[in-house]
Amino acid sequence: MFIQHTVKDSVAIVTVEGYINHTHAVKFEEYIARLAKGYSGIIIDCAQLEYISSTGIGALMYAQRVIESGGGVVVLCHCNKEIATLIDIIALPVKRYNSLDEAMEAVRDTGIKITEKPVPPKESPNIESYTDIRQVEKPSMLFEHPLVIECPDCKTMVRVSSPGKFKCPDCGLQFAVDDDQTVYFN
Repeated sequence: MFIQHTVKDSVAIVTVEGYINHTHAVKFEEYIARLAKGYSGIIIDCAQLEYISSTGIGALMYAQRVIESGGGVVVLCHCNKEIATLIDIIALPVKRYNSLDEAMEAVRDTGIKITEKPVPPKESPNIESYTDIRQVEKPSMLFEHPLVIECPDCKTMVRVSSPGKFKCPDCGLQFAVDDDQTVYFN
């Protein structure tokens, strides 16, 4: 999972890439909880969210509870068909919109005062998280269980789903992963 946010008109727009599952749910909860301390309007953009497990749904429910208990509002946009169906089946009371513009309009139309409060540096919403590495070429094979590799230089946790050549997103250290999941650092 890779998670980040941008701010537009005092609304935090959270982008989640990859999966929200048992491995990433706590990091997602922590990120949203810290973000909720600074913003009353939050949009979770699911355009790059590939999968959400039952644990991930629990994390989403937690996020909604945290934001709304602080007087804020949270909405989703760009949910794929599978995620939208899952949300409908469990009747999760969170609004979904097809576009970011629709979501922004919905947040503004709630009547809730949208605020952006400075978040103290130690409470910054930037958190450590696993980083999914994406290759330019389509991999010839995928590992049954992705590897989580700790960069020896900067200690960033990097998630790798296939063999190939990679670069740490934080420090740029290059490494390779063989078909047998052996890791070689340059």
